[in-house]
Amino acid sequence: MLPPSPPAMMTAIFMLTLSYANGFATLPTELDRPQRCQLERTYKMIGYNCANLNLKEIPQQLKSNLEIFDLSFNRIRDLDQESFSRYGAVKYLYLFENMIQNIEEGTFGALTNLEALDLSFNALKTIPLEIFELPVLRNLYAGHNALTELESDLGRLRKPIKAPLQVLGLPDCRLSRLPDFGILPDLWQLNISSNPMKKLTLEQFSPMCHLKTIDLNNTQIPVCSCQILTAELTLRRTKVMFPPLYCIPLTSSEQDQCRAQVGAALDAEKVADFHQCMDVRNSRQLDTEAKTAWMKISAAVVGCICVFAIILYCLHRRNAKHTKGGPKHRKPIAISDNINRVMAAQAQTVPQEAPVSPGERVKSDKLLSDCD
Repeated sequence: MLPPSPPAMMTAIFMLTLSYANGFATLPTELDRPQRCQLERTYKMIGYNCANLNLKEIPQQLKSNLEIFDLSFNRIRDLDQESFSRYGAVKYLYLFENMIQNIEEGTFGALTNLEALDLSFNALKTIPLEIFELPVLRNLYAGHNALTELESDLGRLRKPIKAPLQVLGLPDCRLSRLPDFGILPDLWQLNISSNPMKKLTLEQFSPMCHLKTIDLNNTQIPVCSCQILTAELTLRRTKVMFPPLYCIPLTSSEQDQCRAQVGAALDAEKVADFHQCMDVRNSRQLDTEAKTAWMKISAAVVGCICVFAIILYCLHRRNAKHTKGGPKHRKPIAISDNINRVMAAQAQTVPQEAPVSPGERVKSDKLLSDCD
C-alpha cells in the first residue's frame, strides 16, 4: 500500500486543524456510525436501534410490528399523536437523552402493549397523566427532569391508576415531596434519590404495601425523620438503598426521643390506603389460588373422562373381536355328511331281519301255488 501523497496529507491536517478550531473534531468512529435505524432481534422480538442518529422526529417508515424501539441520544423536542400511532405493538420504548419538552395529549394512547418507558434526561416539567392509564406498563423511568408541575397535575389523576407499576424511577426531579399516585399494590422498587425532600413520613409509603427497595440517597430529610423512617421501613422488610449516614437507625431509646421530638401522628387516610392496598393484594392472591384450584379440578375431571373413554374403547374392541369369531365365521358342515350320519344312526337303531333258509322258501312257494 502506497503512502498518501503530500498534498493529501496537508489537506487532511488542514481539515483536522479547522475542525479543532471550530470546537469539534470528526473522529473515525463517528464516520462509521450508521445513518439509519438498524433492525435487531432481541429475545425473539423485533426491534429497531435508532440511537444517536441526530433525529429530530420519530421515523415513520419502520415496520409497524416492532416491539423494541430505542430512540435514545437524539434531538427530539416534541411528540404528538402521530408519533407512535402506527407502532401499537411496542413493548419497550427508550426516549432518554433527548430534548423532549412538549408531549401532546394522546401521544401514548395507542401504546396499549407498552411495558417499559424511559423518559430520563429530557426537559419535561411533568409526566403525561395518560401514561398512568396504560394497562400493562410495569417500568417507568422519568429521572433527571425538572418535574416542577407534576404535583399540581396529579390533582387531576384518576385513582386508582390502571398501570400495574412495579419499578418507578424519579431521581433528581426537583421534587419537594413524594408524589401521590394513589395505591400502587405492585410497586416493589422506588428511586427518589437526589431530590430536595424535607418532609417524608412513613404514612406517605402506605399506598405502596409491596415496596421492597427504596433509594433515599442525597435527600434533605431531617435527621430524626430520616432515622424513624429508615427504622420503620426496615421493620416492613423494605431495604433502604444507599441511605445517608445520619439515617442509620439508632438505639431504641434514641428512636423514642426522635419520635417525641417529631411528634408524628398517624394519618387515618394514609392508613386506610395501606389497608386498601393490602386488600387488593389479598384479593389477587385469592383469585390466583381459586384459578389454580379450578385448573386442578378441571384437569382431574378431564383425566377421568379420558380414562373412562379409553376403557369403553377397549371393551368395544374386545366385543368386536368376539363377534368376528362367532357362528358367522365357523367352518360350514357339508349336508351330505349330515345325511350319512343320520342314515348310519337309523341303521344302528332298526333291527335287521333274520335270513330265510331254502326249505322254508320252498314251503312258502308251495302254499302260494295251492292258494291259486
